[in-house]
Amino acid sequence: MTAFWKNGLQFSCTQCGRCCCGEPGVVYFSPGEFDRLAAFLQETRQLSRETILRDMMRPCQDAYSARDDFPDGHCIFYDNGCTVYPVRPSQCRDFPFWRTNLHSASDWNQLSPQCPGINQGKLWTAEEICAIASKSRI
Repeated sequence: MTAFWKNGLQFSCTQCGRCCCGEPGVVYFSPGEFDRLAAFLQETRQLSRETILRDMMRPCQDAYSARDDFPDGHCIFYDNGCTVYPVRPSQCRDFPFWRTNLHSASDWNQLSPQCPGINQGKLWTAEEICAIASKSRI
């Protein structure tokens, strides 16, 4: 393996929320991920599927994206932490091991000013990173 991360990378989420706020973007929920989100919100907040779709999501590709059209660009599910953490989409679970962040050591290290968990904490093996990155849409 010739990847710069062949000996692994350190990362531990500090739950700072910086990846949940800032520039607007797409927080993609596949159809199955949306179903899990809807079930979670129906149980924990007594919200109907229709309310979730109308007030919290927008159409995206073959499924939905979480609304983030707030002045600071935060995800609708962020409120001093992820309010749907147990059912967050793979895009969120897989960060920072997105393919775009793994092209080079420079790409990886550019994340550290905005993500205090980069190069800290748990050492992820190359095998773990590869498994995550291979299913990443980003």
